[in-house]
Amino acid sequence: MFPWEHLAFAYVLYSLFANVVLRRAPTSRETVAVVIGSQLPDLVDKPLAWTFGITETGYSIGHSIFVAPIVCLAVYAVAARHGDRLLAGAFALAYGSHLVTDVYDPLREGSRFESGVVLWPLESPAAGDHGGFIDHFALYFVRYVNELLAGGVTPSVALQLGLGVAVVTLWLIDGAPIAADGYRWLRGRLRA
Repeated sequence: MFPWEHLAFAYVLYSLFANVVLRRAPTSRETVAVVIGSQLPDLVDKPLAWTFGITETGYSIGHSIFVAPIVCLAVYAVAARHGDRLLAGAFALAYGSHLVTDVYDPLREGSRFESGVVLWPLESPAAGDHGGFIDHFALYFVRYVNELLAGGVTPSVALQLGLGVAVVTLWLIDGAPIAADGYRWLRGRLRA
């Protein structure tokens, strides 16, 4: 999945949790935890493989189901120390959603179950071509844009666009966490 897809999936999950269980919208701090948790596996593994050549594939340490609990416990310890365990929950939910959607990408036609992406060091997907982080990002982004534009509005493209609109709408209904606080902060600075 692409970064924005991981973020959208994680945000929807956390927003549903916050609105149904906590009976309130996600806070900006919780949303930041969701953003970080939804991206962390790729922010660790992609540079390790694509830029530094330390691992063979972009699915290793950060995607490992053996490492994820340690990372989540460390985040919990820090959050508990600062008195906000919900941040750790938001992070863990987003981190876990990243791993689940990499195992099975529900947005891709013909997707199949890929357990190897989360089983490092026991198993990893086959190594791909080599190149730096920017090279890989450009390649995958161009491929994504071509998929969207090549066949017109296919059912897959319509689904992705519809989901994108739905996620942005949910975020706006939630009060646009992060953006609203940033706007209030900036407005306060301009008045001072």
